[in-house]
Amino acid sequence: MGLIKNTVHYCCVSRDNQILYSYNGGDHSNETLAALCLEKSPPFHNWYFETIGKRRFGFLIGDGFVYFAIVDEVLRRSSVLRFLEHLRDEFKKAARKNCKGSFTAMIGSINVDDQLVPVVSKLIASLERVAESSKDELKSSNLGEQSEGSNSTKAPLLGKSSKQDKKKGKDHVISLRGIELEEHRNSSDRGNRTDASGAGTSLQKECVSSRGRSVSQSFEWKWRRLVQIVLAIDAAICLTLFGIWLAICGGIECTRS
Repeated sequence: MGLIKNTVHYCCVSRDNQILYSYNGGDHSNETLAALCLEKSPPFHNWYFETIGKRRFGFLIGDGFVYFAIVDEVLRRSSVLRFLEHLRDEFKKAARKNCKGSFTAMIGSINVDDQLVPVVSKLIASLERVAESSKDELKSSNLGEQSEGSNSTKAPLLGKSSKQDKKKGKDHVISLRGIELEEHRNSSDRGNRTDASGAGTSLQKECVSSRGRSVSQSFEWKWRRLVQIVLAIDAAICLTLFGIWLAICGGIECTRS
């Protein structure tokens, strides 16, 4: 089986929306699509992926540069991220070979197409091999699931019934009758349990109501007891004051004067 072709539809290196290097798999609409994507590249991400239709769009952002690729959805994100990292490393190597000084200062004055074309071709070929292995794994997993399903749905061949088959049929009928009896017993047990639970619930309700009545009765008794105590204290105070008054006035002589 040959390698899957056109897994990498487009890739490029850009800075400030200016493309410094690009690879196109053959469709000229990829360039327009890439320009739109680069204009809206996520500013607060080191890397970003988005899958639309059967294509996956990948961004690797760092040092003011955007490494962008449009690949087939069969490729995993980890594989595409490694591809973009290799593209970044090879781009930096090619830039340093041609000029001396700061890397960011020499980007605009060099042409790295000649150095990157063979390297990017090797990277794309490696990525296509990864895509082929991923596709083979997917096919093998699907075949395994189909074989398991086919084995599980196979029916035994029909033939003449033997004595053993008849005996098995009778045993099967007996077992079915036993199961029916067991289910009937279980249903009756459930009914008994339901009645018991209903009786228990009614007893609980009666206990709760009796507790409520006892609480109300105890509260009423305490309230009456408190009222009696208050009245007794008031009567004692009044009698004490009356006795003091009699002692001061010498009986009822105060009233005569």
